[in-house]
Amino acid sequence: MQVARSDTTAPDDLAFARALAAGEASAVLAFEGRYRAVIRHSLSCALRRWRPEAPVEPEDLVQDFVGFLFSDGGRRLRSFAGRASFGSWLYTVALRYFQRQLARRVRDRRTDEAVLARLPDTGRHSPEFETAAAEDAERLRAAVRTLPEIDRLYVRLFFVEGLNASEVARTLGKGTSAVRMRKMRILERLKKTLEAQDARDTAAVSSRGGRR
Repeated sequence: MQVARSDTTAPDDLAFARALAAGEASAVLAFEGRYRAVIRHSLSCALRRWRPEAPVEPEDLVQDFVGFLFSDGGRRLRSFAGRASFGSWLYTVALRYFQRQLARRVRDRRTDEAVLARLPDTGRHSPEFETAAAEDAERLRAAVRTLPEIDRLYVRLFFVEGLNASEVARTLGKGTSAVRMRKMRILERLKKTLEAQDARDTAAVSSRGGRR
């Protein structure tokens, strides 16, 4: 696969990576001009592999990766050893990042579906079903009440207000990928809470049956 790269030599790439890690303004400007296309290319390759169902906003993901690259005080950039071109190294790091992010989206969707399946199906109206649906909804509300306040805000924005990840990110001043990851963790926590409650209920029923 052909990867876009600058025409600098490997030693120049190493010096460039060190300057970039140090936050030198000229290196940051050069990075934006030379290498953003490399990041976009790695994203397009990851998208061909994962093909997420929900719409993807490429520039948001690209910017999230740039933030990730600079988020550790330059340690990640200093790990570049100069054995390959900086463009090739950047492509590999970006591809792995995007693959992880897209894989999380798949898990997020599956977990989302698993939790939301507990909500009532308003298309059915038998008394027995309505009773069970009300109980399930109350159990879900009780699980939500165990969340920290900030997580309850995420639940409200996503599932009451009906905002998507980009809209929640703009509302809270967060990165879109960070919001998606937070949503995934919240849903997994709710799923575990509901499963633990189911286990306790099952044990209680078994205990009562054993005493008869």
